[in-house]
Amino acid sequence: MTGSLPTVILAGCGYGAIEALRTLKGQAGVIAINPYPYIVNSGMSTRLLSGRFSLDLVRIPLLEHIQANRAEYVQGRVTQIQPQAQTLTVQTERGLQRLVYNYLLVNVGRELRPIEGIQHAFTIRPAEQLLAAYSWIQKCWRRAAQGDPTPGLLTFVVVGGGCTGTELMGELYDLCQQMSRETGIPLTQARFVLINRNRSLAAGIAPEGDNRFSRSIEAAIRRLGVEIWSECQVKALGPEQVWLADGRELVAQTRLWAGGLQAPQWLSEVGLPLGSSGGLLVDEYLRVKGSEQILAMGDCADFIWGSPARLLPKIGVYAVRQAPIAAQNLLRLIRGQPLIPYRPQATAFVCVTVGNRIAVAKKGPWIGRGYLATVLKNLFDWLYMRRLKPVRWQEFFY
Repeated sequence: MTGSLPTVILAGCGYGAIEALRTLKGQAGVIAINPYPYIVNSGMSTRLLSGRFSLDLVRIPLLEHIQANRAEYVQGRVTQIQPQAQTLTVQTERGLQRLVYNYLLVNVGRELRPIEGIQHAFTIRPAEQLLAAYSWIQKCWRRAAQGDPTPGLLTFVVVGGGCTGTELMGELYDLCQQMSRETGIPLTQARFVLINRNRSLAAGIAPEGDNRFSRSIEAAIRRLGVEIWSECQVKALGPEQVWLADGRELVAQTRLWAGGLQAPQWLSEVGLPLGSSGGLLVDEYLRVKGSEQILAMGDCADFIWGSPARLLPKIGVYAVRQAPIAAQNLLRLIRGQPLIPYRPQATAFVCVTVGNRIAVAKKGPWIGRGYLATVLKNLFDWLYMRRLKPVRWQEFFY
C-alpha cells in the first residue's frame, strides 16, 4: 500500500464494505478481506430454494468494487485481532498471514450455530447449499412418483423459526407445490415440519409484548398445512433423522438447518468488550468500546439502543443504514474530525415471505399480508441491488 496513506483494513465484507471502499478511495490504503470475491445478499438467498432467484442474481461482485476503488483484496477469513499491536491474522489458502492496520472495520457477520450431525442437513450458508437442496427436493418427488418406498421421502423439515427459517419453509412449500403438479402426487401426501426453539416465529423482531407480527406469520404458515413445533430443541441430526432434546425422533429425507447464527468464536479471544450476543460491543459511533482505531458493524457488532435499552436486532435493514456511518467515521478518524453518531431508524421495514407469492410485512405498528407485501420486499431488494451491479427489474418481480 502507499506509504504516505494510513492503512484501513476491512475485516470481512458484509453490507458496509462497498460503502467504505467508495468513501476511502484515495484517502487510505484499503485492504479488503473476505472468503469469497463476492457477497451474497442474505435477504434474497432464501428464494434460491424455490428457484425464483438465481445464484448470480443474489451475488454482489465484491472484487469488481475493490478493483474500481483501487483497494487490495485478500481472500481468506480473519481468525484473530491483536488490538495492542494493531495487527490481525488471516487464514488464506497459503496459510496464516498477519497484516498491520492503522484503522479497522470489523464486519465478519455471524456463523452457523454448530450442532452434532449438521453435515446431514442442507444449511443456509453457503448459498450453494440451497441450490443443492433445490435439486435434492426435486429428486425426492420424482423418486416418490416412481414408487420409491423410502421412509420420510416426502417429509420436509426446517429447523429454525426465525425470519430465515420461516422464509425457507415458505419457499420450500412453493417448490413442493411445483413438484406436486409435475409428478401428479397430491401435495397432501407431503409433510412439512417447522421446528422452533422459541415460543413465537420471528421472535425478537417486534418490541417486547407486541407479538402481532409473529402471529400473522404463524397464521400464514399454518394455512400451508405446516406443522409448527414450538419450544422444541433439536439435539442432533442423523442421515435420515432429527433427534429432539425431549427424546423424540423424526424421520425425514430432507432436513434444512436454519437453527440460529452466532458471533464467530474467535471474537471472544480478542480481549475487547463483548455484548450479550457475543458480538463486539460498540458505542454510538460504531466504535468498539475500549479501542480508538476499531469500528464494527452488522451482525458481529452489539449495539445497545432505545429506552428501555435493548440490543439492536440482527437484521440487514439496520446494517444497510450503518454502512455509510461506519464509512464516514473511518474517514473522520483519518482526518481527526468528530465522529457521526449512528441513530437506528425508529421503525424498520421487515418482510418475511411465506409461500404462494405471499409475504408478511411490518413497518412500525403497520402489519400487512399478501402479494403487495411481496412486491414491496422485491422492490426494496431491486433498489438496493441496482446500486451495486447491473440488474433487470423483471428478475425481481414474479
